Amino acid sequence: MVGPGDPVSYFYDEPVLLIPECDGVRILSNMSMEFLHRVPDSTVSIFQIGSTLPAALLYDALDHFDRRSAKADENLRLIRSSLPEAVEACIDAAGHEFDVSLQWTLLRAANYGQAFCSHFQRDRIQEMCKTLRVLNAVRHPDIGIPLSIQQYKLLTPAVLIARLINAHRHLLALQISEYLGMNQEVVVMHWTCTKITASAAIPDATLLEMLLDKLKICKGISYAAVVAHADKNGRRKLAAMLVEHEPRSSKQVPLLLSIGEEDTALMKATESGDTDLVYLVLFHIWQKRPALEFFGTIQARPLARDLFVNYARHYKHEFLKDFFLSTGQLQDVAFLLWKESWELSKNPMASKGSPLHGPRIKLIEKSQHLFAETKEYVFESKAAEEHAKLLRMQHELEVTTKQAIFVDSSISDTIRTCIVLGNHRAAAKVKTEFKVSEKRWYWLKVFALATIRDWDALEKFSKEKRPPIGYRPFVEACVDADEKGEALKYIPKLTDPRERAEAYARVGMAKEAADAASQAKDNELLGRLKQTFAQNAAASSIFDTLRDRLSFPSVS
Repeated sequence: MVGPGDPVSYFYDEPVLLIPECDGVRILSNMSMEFLHRVPDSTVSIFQIGSTLPAALLYDALDHFDRRSAKADENLRLIRSSLPEAVEACIDAAGHEFDVSLQWTLLRAANYGQAFCSHFQRDRIQEMCKTLRVLNAVRHPDIGIPLSIQQYKLLTPAVLIARLINAHRHLLALQISEYLGMNQEVVVMHWTCTKITASAAIPDATLLEMLLDKLKICKGISYAAVVAHADKNGRRKLAAMLVEHEPRSSKQVPLLLSIGEEDTALMKATESGDTDLVYLVLFHIWQKRPALEFFGTIQARPLARDLFVNYARHYKHEFLKDFFLSTGQLQDVAFLLWKESWELSKNPMASKGSPLHGPRIKLIEKSQHLFAETKEYVFESKAAEEHAKLLRMQHELEVTTKQAIFVDSSISDTIRTCIVLGNHRAAAKVKTEFKVSEKRWYWLKVFALATIRDWDALEKFSKEKRPPIGYRPFVEACVDADEKGEALKYIPKLTDPRERAEAYARVGMAKEAADAASQAKDNELLGRLKQTFAQNAAASSIFDTLRDRLSFPSVS
């Protein structure tokens, strides 16, 4: 053996086979198997002759403690600062040992030292105990899997379980899975399939009881693989009996469909809540049954009905309308028609040949009539009626102006567009037809006139009567259009001094803003205005003076 230090020779009287491992080498001969690996540093630090390392002193302290010697306390005092490292070394050395009694002694030493160590991970010893219990179980001569701890960690418990069940050590595999908190389904399923293969002479009913007794260990386990295995081995009757105990509808439902039990399959699918499974059954029944019979089948099951409706809304409008009509849901038919009218407007082929006086308005009118037949949908009926009326009016405007910019816009946008185009009479007509409020009318007209920069018309409009929205929108419209001169026509008409101060600030008139703010007697407003004119020293001085006056009033 060549390594650090002098080489070591091992002599054998018979041929040997060397198998490399991650942490050593296995030596196989005709009579034995040996494992050669480097002694871990933790083991050396404890058992090396004359070692005075902390781990060795902790191990020795346990021996003195068992003999009730005061030397135990002396050893602990010597290694107090290194106690966590000593405890970890004892735990690590225990993990590398194959001798169970030595494992026990090393873990006792670690536990003894941990009692005096406040900064050590408390569950470290428990984890090592759990690992060693698993390793000692598979190292037993009856099992014959002499794993080292490093091999176990790299192999992972899941692979170890797989090797055990392949060796038909199902009981041990099940016990280890339960002990480690792992899923036991793999072990149980493998045992079940193996039992079916090896139990040709056992009657189906007896074997079913045996299998169910083990399968119930894992809640929610799938019987599909067991059924398939039984069928593959010629146990058709056993497979049919197992289907009844299949808890997963995703496996059970397709089997029910294959034997023509559509109603039972639909019941199982809806009970499972699996939408994909419900759709599978729905499409199967849809293809086999007449429409009215299909409607009656799904009407009794809310989940199936709702899923069908959701699918048909996207892909089968006509079929869905037949369903709603057969169930008396007229309002749902009306909503479908309304949606179709909207989709028709987005179809470039339907826009040819003036669709607004054709299919589209007819669809909206049909929906309005259907809404009118139900007392609960008065609002929708009125909305559909006004929608159709608005579409007709917008179409007439497009014909008159020869501009396709009105259809499908809102009432407000229609009014605004008419004003921008100079068609005030049409705007007034829309206002009257749809009972637009005065405040809304003023807002729309002010900003529409500002958009086309018709300042004379805007001023004339402001003088027709006192605007119900005040003069602030006039100021904002002018400022937004960067017409400060026009804004000055309306700022003095603002009754609130705060609004007037902010308006003057927006057009850059510091003195007037300061005067208005002083009338409001608002220190916070003065502070904000000062920040607005921060680059203007003279303006800042004015605001400071006004703030001082407000802060320190004169005393008579």
